[in-house]
Amino acid sequence: MAWRAAETLGLLTLLIGLALALAAGVGLPAAAAPQLSLLLAIAATGAVLRALALHRGERAGARLASSLVTTLRQHLLARSVQPRWQLQQTADTAALTLRLTRELETLEPYYRRYLPALGVAVLQPLLILLLVLPLDWLAGLVLLGTAPLIPLFMVLIGMGSARLAEEQHSRLARMGAMFLDRLRGLQTLRLFRRTDSAVQDIGQAAEAWRGATMRVLRVAFLSSAVLEFFAAVAIATVAIYIGLALLGFFTLGPAPEMTLAAGLVILVLAPEYFAPLRRLAQHYHDRAAALAAVPALRAMDEPADMAAAPLARHALERDPAAATARRPRRWPAPPAVRLERVTLRWPRAMQPAVQALSLTIAAGEWLAVTGPSGCGKSTLAAALLGWLPVETGDLLIDGRHPAAYPPEELAANLGWLGQQPQLLNATLRANLAPSGESDTAALAALAQRVGLTDVVAALPAGLDTRLGEDGAGLSGGEAQRVALARALHRAPRLLVLDEPTASLDAAHEQALLGRLRALGGTATIVMLTHSEAAAAAADRRVTLPTRAGPAA
Repeated sequence: MAWRAAETLGLLTLLIGLALALAAGVGLPAAAAPQLSLLLAIAATGAVLRALALHRGERAGARLASSLVTTLRQHLLARSVQPRWQLQQTADTAALTLRLTRELETLEPYYRRYLPALGVAVLQPLLILLLVLPLDWLAGLVLLGTAPLIPLFMVLIGMGSARLAEEQHSRLARMGAMFLDRLRGLQTLRLFRRTDSAVQDIGQAAEAWRGATMRVLRVAFLSSAVLEFFAAVAIATVAIYIGLALLGFFTLGPAPEMTLAAGLVILVLAPEYFAPLRRLAQHYHDRAAALAAVPALRAMDEPADMAAAPLARHALERDPAAATARRPRRWPAPPAVRLERVTLRWPRAMQPAVQALSLTIAAGEWLAVTGPSGCGKSTLAAALLGWLPVETGDLLIDGRHPAAYPPEELAANLGWLGQQPQLLNATLRANLAPSGESDTAALAALAQRVGLTDVVAALPAGLDTRLGEDGAGLSGGEAQRVALARALHRAPRLLVLDEPTASLDAAHEQALLGRLRALGGTATIVMLTHSEAAAAAADRRVTLPTRAGPAA
């Protein structure tokens, strides 16, 4: 904005210098005007200032917009992989992808073009009015009277364009979801010979989106046409008034005292009075597109059931220096966990999954939680990990609610192994230590601890062997052990296991249970299982009823 202000000052200096030089050159008495060379030097100074400010302003705007979009994308991507965030979302994968790409990128022209244009549209007309009114207050009133019509029509047209832009984003999201759905079901469509119908459906959706896009463009062109019309009428009115005043045909108000220099200055400034408003109209559709995208992006940042910090704060927290200065605190000992009449409900669910559950887990205890399918074991795991908020009652970890801990502290002290371990399409080393801070010796010791030494030795490149999607290249039991090693990598103080032996045969199940026993009270373990052997290996066993109340 500072460079845009300097650009405006350079432009006004250039125009006034040229107008006065022209007036001096066509007969203004030498005694009443500065030297022509001085006026030309002033005009040249204004031209240089304007060129420099324009160049630096464009670079600053591009840098700001690109940095902003990059920061927001990194923040939203980090948010989108958090399990608690995923529980709150209803949008499909295609809609989320659209938000992180096309809709997020609509913010760049808003900050790069629209906001600077808005600032100049306020500053430049105001400065020109301050220059014109002392020269001829009637010409200033003409400019002042016509200016409000332009923002008025822009607001009216902008309201319609924002609604059309929202429709355009909605249609594009539906088209993306339709395409992804057809792509996932391509094999089924081929079996039933319905591929041609699917292509027609996508074509119709694309045509509907094209129509919505053209409606947005028509409104944008309409706003520019309206502004050009009023600007042309106002400039022509000022030009006619000045011409009649200089010829002596108009004698009202200050017209008889108008000089050639004053008339030329007003004439060269009148078009520039409306120029920033015209540029603002050209970029007004950038505002409409950004406003249409912001509600979905804001909902993505702050789900209704989840307290989220402002984007600006998250951007600062991602600063490497700040992250280094604020290391997450490691708990000195395994925590005790207490549930007091806890009710848990999945987002948008009609019935609670867990109701009035009371349970106490001692520090360092290995607890097995059993029960029929649907009794709420996985729901309990999500609550213990801080992903699912408690609806009623209290869930306390060492006397504090999970939400009271900083997210970094919870992540550093909690370990999680789910029913279906999801491995990265990356090297085995990256899967064992996703944060990348462990050396080869530490990873080899970790692999030996969970019984992966022979598996690593059999891989072509050892720890640097790249795994396929979801652990392709490993058996189910091997993938389970890799996931367990990843959970144990940071020596968690609270370890939550959801059916950890479901993919293992009896021998590997006993081996895994032996490794858990070897933890020897260094972690509080909550194991949710259907396996009788796994439940028997734990220190204590509780059974949840179909609708959990006091644990058995």
